[in-house]
Amino acid sequence: MSENKRVLVTGAAGFIGARVCEILHGAGYATVRAGIHKWGSAARIGRLPIEITRCDLLRPEQLAAAMDGVDQVIHCAVGSAETNTTGTQNALTAALNARVKRFVHLSTIDVYGDATGVIDETAPCVKTGKEYGDTKIAAEEAVQEAATRGLAVSILRPTIVYGPFSALWTVGPAERMIAGRWFIADELAQGTCNLVYVDDLVQAAVRALESDAAVGEAFNVNGPDRPTWCQYFHALNNGMGLPPLRPATRTTSELSATVMMPVRKAAKMILANFEKPIMTVYQRSEIARKIMKGAEGAIRSTPTTQEFTLYSKVLDLPTTKAQEILGYRPSFDMAEGIRLSVAWLKHHRFLEMAHGHSN
Repeated sequence: MSENKRVLVTGAAGFIGARVCEILHGAGYATVRAGIHKWGSAARIGRLPIEITRCDLLRPEQLAAAMDGVDQVIHCAVGSAETNTTGTQNALTAALNARVKRFVHLSTIDVYGDATGVIDETAPCVKTGKEYGDTKIAAEEAVQEAATRGLAVSILRPTIVYGPFSALWTVGPAERMIAGRWFIADELAQGTCNLVYVDDLVQAAVRALESDAAVGEAFNVNGPDRPTWCQYFHALNNGMGLPPLRPATRTTSELSATVMMPVRKAAKMILANFEKPIMTVYQRSEIARKIMKGAEGAIRSTPTTQEFTLYSKVLDLPTTKAQEILGYRPSFDMAEGIRLSVAWLKHHRFLEMAHGHSN
Protein backbone atom coordinates (compact mmCIF):
# COMPACT_ATOMS: atom_id res chain seq x y z
CA MET A 1 0.00 0.00 0.00
CA SER A 2 1.15 3.52 -0.74
CA GLU A 3 1.24 5.01 2.74
CA ASN A 4 1.63 8.49 1.29
CA LYS A 5 -1.42 8.33 -0.96
CA ARG A 6 -4.96 8.86 0.32
CA VAL A 7 -8.04 8.40 -1.88
CA LEU A 8 -11.49 9.69 -0.99
CA VAL A 9 -14.40 7.72 -2.43
CA THR A 10 -17.69 9.64 -2.33
CA GLY A 11 -20.89 7.61 -2.31
CA ALA A 12 -18.90 4.82 -0.67
CA ALA A 13 -22.00 3.11 0.70
CA GLY A 14 -23.45 2.58 -2.76
CA PHE A 15 -23.12 -0.39 -5.09
CA ILE A 16 -20.22 1.06 -7.10
CA GLY A 17 -18.61 3.17 -4.38
CA ALA A 18 -18.41 0.27 -1.95
CA ARG A 19 -16.75 -1.92 -4.57
CA VAL A 20 -14.24 0.83 -5.30
CA CYS A 21 -13.35 0.89 -1.60
CA GLU A 22 -13.03 -2.90 -1.42
CA ILE A 23 -10.73 -3.14 -4.43
CA LEU A 24 -8.56 -0.13 -3.61
CA HIS A 25 -8.03 -1.40 -0.07
CA GLY A 26 -7.63 -5.05 -1.02
CA ALA A 27 -5.10 -4.24 -3.76
CA GLY A 28 -3.13 -1.97 -1.46
CA TYR A 29 -3.45 0.90 -3.91
CA ALA A 30 -3.69 3.60 -1.23
CA THR A 31 -5.15 4.53 2.11
CA VAL A 32 -8.90 4.68 1.51
CA ARG A 33 -11.24 7.23 3.04
CA ALA A 34 -14.88 6.26 2.50
CA GLY A 35 -17.31 9.16 2.29
CA ILE A 36 -20.90 8.29 3.18
CA HIS A 37 -24.14 10.25 3.41
CA LYS A 38 -25.32 8.72 6.69
CA TRP A 39 -23.94 6.24 9.20
CA GLY A 40 -26.78 3.77 8.77
CA SER A 41 -25.66 3.01 5.21
CA ALA A 42 -22.14 1.90 6.11
CA ALA A 43 -22.79 -1.78 6.89
CA ARG A 44 -21.02 -3.17 3.80
CA ILE A 45 -17.83 -1.11 4.05
CA GLY A 46 -17.90 -1.12 7.85
CA ARG A 47 -16.22 -4.52 7.86
CA LEU A 48 -13.12 -3.05 6.19
CA PRO A 49 -10.28 -1.50 8.22
CA ILE A 50 -10.63 1.83 6.42
CA GLU A 51 -11.53 5.33 7.52
CA ILE A 52 -15.23 6.15 7.16
CA THR A 53 -16.42 9.74 7.29
CA ARG A 54 -19.67 11.64 6.86
CA CYS A 55 -19.68 13.26 3.43
CA ASP A 56 -23.06 14.80 2.61
CA LEU A 57 -22.48 16.60 -0.68
CA LEU A 58 -24.90 19.33 0.34
CA ARG A 59 -22.91 20.06 3.52
CA PRO A 60 -19.76 21.96 2.46
CA GLU A 61 -18.24 21.66 5.94
CA GLN A 62 -18.44 17.85 5.75
CA LEU A 63 -16.89 17.89 2.29
CA ALA A 64 -14.06 20.12 3.45
CA ALA A 65 -13.25 17.74 6.30
CA ALA A 66 -13.50 14.69 4.01
CA MET A 67 -11.12 16.24 1.46
CA ASP A 68 -8.54 17.29 4.01
CA GLY A 69 -5.24 15.55 3.30
CA VAL A 70 -6.62 13.71 0.26
CA ASP A 71 -4.53 13.18 -2.88
CA GLN A 72 -7.15 11.71 -5.21
CA VAL A 73 -10.95 11.52 -5.40
CA ILE A 74 -13.24 9.02 -7.10
CA HIS A 75 -16.63 10.71 -7.13
CA CYS A 76 -19.27 7.95 -7.12
CA ALA A 77 -22.02 9.71 -5.15
CA VAL A 78 -25.37 10.07 -6.88
CA GLY A 79 -28.83 10.96 -5.70
CA SER A 80 -31.41 13.70 -6.13
CA ALA A 81 -31.17 16.39 -8.78
CA GLU A 82 -29.68 18.72 -6.18
CA THR A 83 -27.13 16.10 -5.12
CA ASN A 84 -26.09 15.43 -8.70
CA THR A 85 -25.68 19.12 -9.57
CA THR A 86 -25.06 21.31 -6.53
CA GLY A 87 -23.51 18.38 -4.67
CA THR A 88 -21.00 17.75 -7.44
CA GLN A 89 -20.18 21.46 -7.61
CA ASN A 90 -19.57 21.43 -3.86
CA ALA A 91 -17.30 18.40 -4.16
CA LEU A 92 -15.28 20.05 -6.92
CA THR A 93 -14.88 23.26 -4.91
CA ALA A 94 -13.76 21.29 -1.86
CA ALA A 95 -11.25 19.38 -4.01
CA LEU A 96 -9.84 22.61 -5.39
CA ASN A 97 -9.55 24.11 -1.91
CA ALA A 98 -7.83 20.97 -0.63
CA ARG A 99 -5.43 20.96 -3.61
CA VAL A 100 -6.46 17.45 -4.62
CA LYS A 101 -4.18 16.13 -7.35
CA ARG A 102 -6.69 14.05 -9.33
CA PHE A 103 -10.49 13.90 -9.49
CA VAL A 104 -12.32 11.12 -11.35
CA HIS A 105 -16.04 11.73 -11.86
CA LEU A 106 -18.41 8.84 -12.55
CA SER A 107 -21.03 10.00 -15.02
CA THR A 108 -23.34 7.88 -17.21
CA ILE A 109 -24.10 7.03 -20.82
CA ASP A 110 -27.47 8.70 -20.23
CA VAL A 111 -25.75 11.98 -21.11
CA TYR A 112 -26.03 10.89 -24.75
CA GLY A 113 -29.81 11.16 -24.52
CA ASP A 114 -31.84 8.98 -26.87
CA ALA A 115 -28.97 8.33 -29.27
CA THR A 116 -28.75 4.98 -31.06
CA GLY A 117 -26.14 3.29 -33.22
CA VAL A 118 -22.41 3.54 -32.53
CA ILE A 119 -21.76 6.31 -30.01
CA ASP A 120 -18.27 7.35 -29.01
CA GLU A 121 -17.09 10.23 -26.82
CA THR A 122 -17.32 12.74 -29.69
CA ALA A 123 -21.12 12.47 -29.60
CA PRO A 124 -22.82 15.50 -28.01
CA CYS A 125 -24.45 15.42 -24.59
CA VAL A 126 -28.18 15.91 -25.14
CA LYS A 127 -30.74 16.92 -22.53
CA THR A 128 -34.05 15.11 -22.94
CA GLY A 129 -36.05 16.36 -19.97
CA LYS A 130 -35.28 13.22 -17.98
CA GLU A 131 -33.96 14.23 -14.58
CA TYR A 132 -31.12 11.76 -14.18
CA GLY A 133 -29.48 12.29 -17.56
CA ASP A 134 -29.98 16.04 -17.52
CA THR A 135 -28.50 16.47 -14.05
CA LYS A 136 -25.52 14.30 -14.94
CA ILE A 137 -24.90 16.56 -17.95
CA ALA A 138 -24.96 19.53 -15.58
CA ALA A 139 -22.51 17.70 -13.32
CA GLU A 140 -20.15 17.08 -16.25
CA GLU A 141 -20.31 20.78 -17.11
CA ALA A 142 -19.33 21.59 -13.53
CA VAL A 143 -16.42 19.13 -13.78
CA GLN A 144 -15.16 20.77 -16.97
CA GLU A 145 -15.50 24.22 -15.39
CA ALA A 146 -13.43 23.05 -12.42
CA ALA A 147 -10.77 21.92 -14.90
CA THR A 148 -10.43 25.53 -16.08
CA ARG A 149 -9.64 26.44 -12.46
CA GLY A 150 -6.78 23.98 -12.29
CA LEU A 151 -8.34 20.72 -11.07
CA ALA A 152 -7.02 17.62 -12.88
CA VAL A 153 -10.28 15.86 -13.78
CA SER A 154 -11.37 12.84 -15.79
CA ILE A 155 -14.91 11.68 -16.59
CA LEU A 156 -16.02 8.07 -16.91
CA ARG A 157 -19.32 7.19 -18.61
CA PRO A 158 -20.12 3.60 -17.61
CA THR A 159 -22.76 1.58 -19.40
CA ILE A 160 -24.96 -1.04 -17.65
CA VAL A 161 -22.98 -1.78 -14.48
CA TYR A 162 -23.89 -5.15 -12.94
CA GLY A 163 -22.54 -7.64 -10.44
CA PRO A 164 -22.96 -8.42 -6.73
CA PHE A 165 -25.07 -5.83 -4.87
CA SER A 166 -26.43 -4.32 -8.11
CA ALA A 167 -30.07 -3.68 -7.21
CA LEU A 168 -30.98 -2.51 -10.69
CA TRP A 169 -29.33 -4.93 -13.10
CA THR A 170 -28.64 -8.06 -11.01
CA VAL A 171 -30.93 -8.31 -7.99
CA GLY A 172 -34.00 -6.81 -9.67
CA PRO A 173 -34.14 -9.17 -12.68
CA ALA A 174 -33.12 -12.13 -10.49
CA GLU A 175 -35.95 -11.52 -8.04
CA ARG A 176 -38.47 -11.43 -10.86
CA MET A 177 -37.12 -14.69 -12.24
CA ILE A 178 -37.01 -16.37 -8.83
CA ALA A 179 -40.61 -15.33 -8.16
CA GLY A 180 -41.68 -16.85 -11.48
CA ARG A 181 -43.08 -13.52 -12.68
CA TRP A 182 -41.63 -12.64 -16.04
CA PHE A 183 -43.55 -10.09 -18.09
CA ILE A 184 -40.92 -9.23 -20.69
CA ALA A 185 -41.56 -10.63 -24.16
CA ASP A 186 -38.41 -11.76 -25.96
CA GLU A 187 -39.27 -9.61 -28.96
CA LEU A 188 -39.32 -6.52 -26.73
CA ALA A 189 -35.79 -7.20 -25.46
CA GLN A 190 -33.77 -7.36 -28.69
CA GLY A 191 -31.84 -4.14 -28.04
CA THR A 192 -28.17 -4.05 -27.05
CA CYS A 193 -27.33 -4.79 -23.42
CA ASN A 194 -24.04 -2.98 -22.88
CA LEU A 195 -22.97 -4.83 -19.75
CA VAL A 196 -19.88 -3.85 -17.78
CA TYR A 197 -18.98 -5.85 -14.69
CA VAL A 198 -18.41 -3.57 -11.71
CA ASP A 199 -14.76 -4.62 -11.24
CA ASP A 200 -13.97 -3.51 -14.78
CA LEU A 201 -15.38 -0.07 -13.99
CA VAL A 202 -13.12 0.11 -10.93
CA GLN A 203 -10.17 -0.83 -13.14
CA ALA A 204 -10.99 2.10 -15.45
CA ALA A 205 -11.28 4.48 -12.50
CA VAL A 206 -7.85 3.52 -11.15
CA ARG A 207 -6.30 3.83 -14.60
CA ALA A 208 -7.83 7.29 -14.95
CA LEU A 209 -6.27 8.33 -11.65
CA GLU A 210 -2.87 7.22 -12.85
CA SER A 211 -2.83 8.47 -16.45
CA ASP A 212 -1.67 12.03 -17.13
CA ALA A 213 -3.16 11.70 -20.61
CA ALA A 214 -6.59 11.17 -19.05
CA VAL A 215 -6.75 14.68 -17.58
CA GLY A 216 -9.57 16.68 -19.10
CA GLU A 217 -10.95 13.68 -21.00
CA ALA A 218 -14.19 11.67 -20.94
CA PHE A 219 -14.32 7.92 -21.54
CA ASN A 220 -16.98 5.34 -22.31
CA VAL A 221 -16.53 2.33 -20.04
CA ASN A 222 -18.16 -0.81 -21.45
CA GLY A 223 -17.65 -4.55 -21.21
CA PRO A 224 -16.30 -6.93 -23.88
CA ASP A 225 -19.69 -8.33 -24.99
CA ARG A 226 -22.67 -6.89 -26.84
CA PRO A 227 -25.50 -9.33 -26.03
CA THR A 228 -29.15 -8.47 -26.45
CA TRP A 229 -31.16 -7.89 -23.30
CA CYS A 230 -33.02 -11.09 -24.11
CA GLN A 231 -29.75 -13.03 -24.13
CA TYR A 232 -28.69 -11.53 -20.82
CA PHE A 233 -31.99 -12.31 -19.12
CA HIS A 234 -32.02 -15.93 -20.28
CA ALA A 235 -28.33 -16.39 -19.37
CA LEU A 236 -28.91 -15.02 -15.86
CA ASN A 237 -31.94 -17.23 -15.38
CA ASN A 238 -30.05 -20.29 -16.60
CA GLY A 239 -27.07 -19.39 -14.41
CA MET A 240 -29.31 -19.52 -11.36
CA GLY A 241 -30.46 -23.01 -12.38
CA LEU A 242 -34.09 -21.95 -12.64
CA PRO A 243 -36.65 -23.45 -15.03
CA PRO A 244 -36.52 -21.87 -18.51
CA LEU A 245 -38.14 -18.45 -18.70
CA ARG A 246 -41.59 -18.39 -20.19
CA PRO A 247 -41.75 -14.86 -21.53
CA ALA A 248 -45.11 -13.16 -21.89
CA THR A 249 -46.46 -12.23 -25.28
CA ARG A 250 -45.82 -8.73 -26.58
CA THR A 251 -49.46 -7.79 -25.94
CA THR A 252 -49.40 -9.07 -22.36
CA SER A 253 -46.07 -7.36 -21.65
CA GLU A 254 -47.20 -3.98 -22.91
CA LEU A 255 -50.63 -4.25 -21.30
CA SER A 256 -49.21 -5.18 -17.87
CA ALA A 257 -46.81 -2.23 -17.98
CA THR A 258 -49.55 0.18 -19.02
CA VAL A 259 -52.02 -1.02 -16.39
CA MET A 260 -49.43 -0.79 -13.63
CA MET A 261 -48.40 2.80 -14.44
CA PRO A 262 -51.18 4.54 -12.45
CA VAL A 263 -50.64 2.08 -9.59
CA ARG A 264 -46.97 3.05 -9.43
CA LYS A 265 -47.79 6.75 -9.45
CA ALA A 266 -50.44 6.36 -6.77
CA ALA A 267 -48.14 4.30 -4.55
CA LYS A 268 -45.35 6.85 -4.90
CA MET A 269 -47.71 9.72 -4.05
CA ILE A 270 -49.19 7.93 -1.04
CA LEU A 271 -45.77 7.02 0.38
CA ALA A 272 -44.51 10.55 -0.13
CA ASN A 273 -47.41 12.07 1.80
CA PHE A 274 -48.49 9.41 4.28
CA GLU A 275 -45.42 7.29 5.02
CA LYS A 276 -45.65 7.43 8.83
CA PRO A 277 -49.33 6.43 9.20
CA ILE A 278 -48.90 3.75 6.54
CA MET A 279 -45.95 2.25 8.43
CA THR A 280 -47.97 2.31 11.65
CA VAL A 281 -50.76 0.32 10.01
CA TYR A 282 -48.19 -2.01 8.43
CA GLN A 283 -46.63 -2.80 11.81
CA ARG A 284 -49.93 -3.33 13.62
CA SER A 285 -52.00 -5.27 11.08
CA GLU A 286 -51.15 -8.67 9.60
CA ILE A 287 -53.81 -8.21 6.92
CA ALA A 288 -52.36 -4.81 5.96
CA ARG A 289 -48.90 -6.32 5.73
CA LYS A 290 -50.08 -9.03 3.35
CA ILE A 291 -51.90 -6.52 1.15
CA MET A 292 -48.94 -4.14 1.03
CA LYS A 293 -46.45 -6.91 0.33
CA GLY A 294 -48.66 -8.19 -2.46
CA ALA A 295 -48.92 -4.74 -4.01
CA GLU A 296 -45.17 -4.22 -3.69
CA GLY A 297 -44.50 -7.60 -5.32
CA ALA A 298 -46.81 -6.78 -8.23
CA ILE A 299 -45.15 -3.40 -8.79
CA ARG A 300 -41.61 -4.78 -8.58
CA SER A 301 -42.29 -7.72 -10.88
CA THR A 302 -43.98 -5.68 -13.61
CA PRO A 303 -41.74 -3.84 -16.08
CA THR A 304 -42.26 -0.18 -16.86
CA THR A 305 -42.83 1.26 -20.31
CA GLN A 306 -39.44 2.99 -19.92
CA GLU A 307 -37.81 -0.42 -19.54
CA PHE A 308 -39.16 -1.53 -22.89
CA THR A 309 -37.67 1.58 -24.49
CA LEU A 310 -34.28 0.67 -23.06
CA TYR A 311 -34.56 -3.03 -23.91
CA SER A 312 -35.30 -2.27 -27.57
CA LYS A 313 -32.57 0.34 -28.15
CA VAL A 314 -29.75 -0.77 -30.46
CA LEU A 315 -26.69 1.04 -29.14
CA ASP A 316 -22.97 0.31 -29.17
CA LEU A 317 -20.63 2.32 -26.95
CA PRO A 318 -17.07 1.42 -27.95
CA THR A 319 -14.18 1.77 -25.50
CA THR A 320 -11.51 2.49 -28.10
CA LYS A 321 -10.52 5.77 -26.43
CA ALA A 322 -10.26 4.18 -22.98
CA GLN A 323 -8.19 1.36 -24.44
CA GLU A 324 -5.80 3.71 -26.22
CA ILE A 325 -5.35 6.32 -23.47
CA LEU A 326 -5.97 4.38 -20.26
CA GLY A 327 -4.86 0.93 -21.37
CA TYR A 328 -8.30 -0.27 -20.29
CA ARG A 329 -9.08 -3.92 -21.03
CA PRO A 330 -12.29 -5.40 -19.60
CA SER A 331 -11.55 -8.69 -17.85
CA PHE A 332 -15.07 -10.02 -17.27
CA ASP A 333 -17.26 -11.21 -20.13
CA MET A 334 -20.96 -11.84 -19.59
CA ALA A 335 -20.52 -15.51 -18.73
CA GLU A 336 -17.98 -14.79 -15.99
CA GLY A 337 -19.91 -11.79 -14.70
CA ILE A 338 -23.07 -13.87 -14.39
CA ARG A 339 -21.17 -16.71 -12.71
CA LEU A 340 -19.84 -14.35 -10.05
CA SER A 341 -23.21 -12.63 -9.65
CA VAL A 342 -25.04 -15.92 -9.18
CA ALA A 343 -22.46 -17.10 -6.64
CA TRP A 344 -23.17 -13.94 -4.66
CA LEU A 345 -26.95 -14.38 -4.98
CA LYS A 346 -26.64 -17.91 -3.64
CA HIS A 347 -24.35 -16.83 -0.82
CA HIS A 348 -26.95 -14.23 0.20
CA ARG A 349 -29.64 -16.92 0.07
CA PHE A 350 -31.84 -15.36 -2.61
CA LEU A 351 -32.53 -18.75 -4.18
CA GLU A 352 -32.95 -20.49 -0.84
CA MET A 353 -35.52 -17.95 0.29
CA ALA A 354 -37.38 -18.29 -2.97
CA HIS A 355 -37.63 -22.07 -3.00
CA GLY A 356 -37.77 -22.69 0.72
CA HIS A 357 -34.78 -25.01 0.73
CA SER A 358 -31.00 -24.88 0.54
CA ASN A 359 -29.35 -24.80 -2.89
